[in-house]
Amino acid sequence: MHKNSLIISAVATAATLAGCSGGSPAKGFVESCDSLFEARYADALVGAAPGGAVLIAKGDSIIYERYFGLADMVTGEPVDENTLFNIASVSKQFTVAALLQQDVSMDEPASAYFSYPQEFWSRVTLGHLASHSSGIPDARDRSDRQRCVYADEEQSVAYFPEVDSTLFEPGTAYDYLNPSFILLAKVVEQKSGQDFYEYMRRSVFKPAGMASTVYFSPDGMPAHTAHGYAPDGQGGWMEYDYGEETFFATRPDGGIYSTARDMLRWERALAEGRVLTPERLALAYSPHVDVSASPYCDYQRRPNTWYGYGWFVERQPGLPEKVYHTGDNGGFQAYVAKYPSADISIIVLENRHDRDRWQMAQAIDSLLFR
Repeated sequence: MHKNSLIISAVATAATLAGCSGGSPAKGFVESCDSLFEARYADALVGAAPGGAVLIAKGDSIIYERYFGLADMVTGEPVDENTLFNIASVSKQFTVAALLQQDVSMDEPASAYFSYPQEFWSRVTLGHLASHSSGIPDARDRSDRQRCVYADEEQSVAYFPEVDSTLFEPGTAYDYLNPSFILLAKVVEQKSGQDFYEYMRRSVFKPAGMASTVYFSPDGMPAHTAHGYAPDGQGGWMEYDYGEETFFATRPDGGIYSTARDMLRWERALAEGRVLTPERLALAYSPHVDVSASPYCDYQRRPNTWYGYGWFVERQPGLPEKVYHTGDNGGFQAYVAKYPSADISIIVLENRHDRDRWQMAQAIDSLLFR
């Protein structure tokens, strides 16, 4: 077995997890996962290339864990269980969790918290902001790319007072809008009376046991933080994160860095009610807007897909309901999914963005539920 592999017995049944037999992963399941990911990161196995972290768990038992490639192409530090990846838009669910910890109704109008002049803010609710169904267009000024590369939260929401209308009646369609989660973070601050990032550290990361997880800071990052990379067109790699990609530093919508194991701790904290009550979690996992039928946005626009509050919800025929989110930021790519009814978690964090994610997700599903 590869030196970076770790396979731990799982409590599962063959009926629930096709790759498992007799309470532990079947040999075929592990070997099939190895084949899938060795092909995905073939260049990282034979040379210097960025890669990823892969972790699949049944409950709190890891049934597959493996690390590939380099976290830092300059120092040669390998990806391992300590590597911090930017999880990009997977960060949105953390902002929603903090919001749901407050004494708020998701039916409250945004105008209760913000004094924007337009009438439509009285019809846009917190739930619409959390489900990409507000209808507010993404009209951020992109005329100066360099300014966008270093834009912060305040710059990202600065255009809101100038929006003259919504694309559709709030709540009636799906259109992915990153800055709306910056507004939700401001609501958390208003309700809690705390700085958002301090609140997240104390009330979300700490109870979940996520000791390594941090928000991006342009002033410096902890040891073992990966860089994101993109092919340079000449057979090599170029760094592609802060300083190269726009809006990289906005945090409530995409700024968390975490490890694969911390993300499993997050999944367990959610499942065990240590962050949200079962009722609030069910509200987040419920489908609130149809993604499949959206004429406005093609991000994750796939059959049988909805958006809840901070999570996508997929109901594919023949499979249990999947709750997941993807992340894309510079050279980082993330896929964090769960099958709540089967208590299965899938975590793939990558510091490269040159591989087909959905093909990978479908392959994992076929291994789990064949």
